[in-house]
Amino acid sequence: MRKALHWLVVLAFGGLLVVWAVTAATPEITGAAAPANAPDTAFTWFTAVMPDGASTVVGVVRAPEGTGRDHPAILLVTGTEGFNTDYLQFARELAAKGFDVAVGCWFRTEGPTGAGTMGIACPQAPAFKGVSDAAVTDLDALVTGARRALGDPISLSLVGFSRGGGIAMLRASGGASGPVVSISGMLEGTTAWGNVADEVNVVDRASGVRAPVLLLHGEDDDLVPVTQAEHMADALRAAGVDVQTHWYSTGGHGLAQVPAIRADLVQRIADWLPTTVSPAASRRATG
Repeated sequence: MRKALHWLVVLAFGGLLVVWAVTAATPEITGAAAPANAPDTAFTWFTAVMPDGASTVVGVVRAPEGTGRDHPAILLVTGTEGFNTDYLQFARELAAKGFDVAVGCWFRTEGPTGAGTMGIACPQAPAFKGVSDAAVTDLDALVTGARRALGDPISLSLVGFSRGGGIAMLRASGGASGPVVSISGMLEGTTAWGNVADEVNVVDRASGVRAPVLLLHGEDDDLVPVTQAEHMADALRAAGVDVQTHWYSTGGHGLAQVPAIRADLVQRIADWLPTTVSPAASRRATG
């Protein structure tokens, strides 16, 4: 009788281990077809799990082999306009500089998705929450999905645009360690067009940032004034954070829409990011 009970216990425990193993192995991402209006064959696409039953799409473009330098990987964080084909082009240009790059949606967008349009729909993603504490959870999930899609690089940098720059900086203020690039970032909880509920002034939380930061902004930005980036730079320096800055005299809020400035943005990011990590922590050092 004791032997029978012993084996019952062993079998039950073994069953629990199997259930745990299956659960633990459940992928956070799965392969996916390219979304509508994203015909670029350079990208591999995935579906990533997001909070509260939501999901999102993540596209990955790889650096050419034999680029000769060790680089961190990059996640592009979109602005208020949502995911569109401009981000695919920006990702390709960074990949040409030797980076593996992921891009996806941290909030829901419905379209447009027809031929010839720019928008890429993310209908299953979480609702838009702006630069708020609640949105950090959504961005965390996108980061997790991007890391899996990129093959779990040791170093992952966030390059955010407008509100994407703001939410990337807000996440960093909670102690996230990955380098952050903020391009025209909304950093003080408001824009010339107003704000949404629960958005926060990230400058007030600069003392919590531990990651290196690169701030890029237009001096003639009439949507998010350059003073927001200046205030953030001052607050980060006061907190002892490694921060680099560059202000463009022209370009307004859409710096990446100006070809010459876009090329400069890509080059500055490509020059700066390798300085933020040691070769041992780079993407290629793990391969």
